[in-house]
Amino acid sequence: MYKSSNDAKNLQGSVIELIPIALPIFFSQAIDVAMVFVDRYFLAQLGKEELAATLSGGLLTYLITTLMFGILGQIISLVGQYIGAKQPKEAIKTVHQGLLLTVLVTPCIFLLSYFFSPKLFLLFGHENDLYQNELKYFHILSLTVITTPLRLVFANFFIGIGKTSIVTIASLLGVLLNIPISYILVFGKHGFPKLGIEGAATGTILSSVLPIIILTIQFYSKRYRTDYNTATKFRFQCAILTKLIRYGLPSGIEMLVNLSGFLFFTMTMYSYSSDVAASTTIVLNWDMVCFIPLLGISQAVSGQVGKYLGERNKDLALKSSWSALKIGWIYSFFITIVYFTFTNSLVNLFISGEEFSSYKKVVYYGTIMLKISCAYFIFDSTYSILGGILKGSGDTIWTMIMSSSIMWTFAILIFFLKNQFSISPILSWIVLTCMVLTLGIVYMVRFLRKKWLLRLMIKD
Repeated sequence: MYKSSNDAKNLQGSVIELIPIALPIFFSQAIDVAMVFVDRYFLAQLGKEELAATLSGGLLTYLITTLMFGILGQIISLVGQYIGAKQPKEAIKTVHQGLLLTVLVTPCIFLLSYFFSPKLFLLFGHENDLYQNELKYFHILSLTVITTPLRLVFANFFIGIGKTSIVTIASLLGVLLNIPISYILVFGKHGFPKLGIEGAATGTILSSVLPIIILTIQFYSKRYRTDYNTATKFRFQCAILTKLIRYGLPSGIEMLVNLSGFLFFTMTMYSYSSDVAASTTIVLNWDMVCFIPLLGISQAVSGQVGKYLGERNKDLALKSSWSALKIGWIYSFFITIVYFTFTNSLVNLFISGEEFSSYKKVVYYGTIMLKISCAYFIFDSTYSILGGILKGSGDTIWTMIMSSSIMWTFAILIFFLKNQFSISPILSWIVLTCMVLTLGIVYMVRFLRKKWLLRLMIKD
């Protein structure tokens, strides 16, 4: 018995402890991305404009959700610290405040984005067909600004307490529903009208409701009512809501500013031509798929760092951090090999056989961009995982300022160089690579200084 207990202690903060927590998060995130990936694959069969519109429209949808993503993402760390400090009731109160914010804020965000989105798409002077498809896709998909935060409130609670398998199951059932619905609506099968890009967005909205239902039922199930008292009567808790906003809002602003900078970069790339827009979409689609495991590791280590700091155990928080980085670096090395070895196959997957002649420039730009991506993926993994570690400790203001300033500096630089000096799309992509390298190096310096180990969100 003693040996078993001692072994369990030795595993704390290790790779072996982290992987079972990260894997369900990874599968949950991967399943969400699978919805987008499948939609893009379907729409690639319709044309370059439809394919490209899914990226710009999808990015804008994600952009308007980022504030809530950041605030609600802090539920993971707060719940982790409360559980580590043996305060489960406070963890449930945190969930309640997240629900309150969602109900009050998200309808306002949806209405504002719906009416102002046409002006944003027009700003970059995209070709008319691309503009029309972007707007159609966004106006429907933007409804996820309501459904996604509702799901995140409950999902982040389960991630925070380390019970992540239910999040995976809920998301899996959602994507299993999404694939046939999107196929039917995009191509007009089984008597339904052919809705094209609007069908893809509608399928995503319909299937996103199922995970919310599953997670809500599980949250109020007998098991969690007993173990965590989830049936506690809802009450407004100003102190906890303040903590959620205080530590989560900087993360939300960081995500908002960063993604708006990335959207700015994407719109600049799209302004070259529909061929460059399509190739950018293909490469970023693969980056998105390959990046998902890193998000899983980032969220898992964020919860673990929060837990160990809540227990006042800095050594285990640091050990868990290095374990996460090791996993991320090994994974990044593997992805780099795949990118470099199967470049043509990865790009050609999105190209329809009968339309191949019109995709020659798409293939040309796409293969070069994907190979350039090999240079930055390990730095991307470093940046994303260290971001989770720093946010898990509450070091959110620094990450907001630093990442936002770097992102926008490079985004504006690319826009300036493209419009003033007419640099090529490939050179613009190289500048983007330099940005990712800079983020990885700056975050590593912050991590190694270890000031984040001195923070604790629940001490006051």
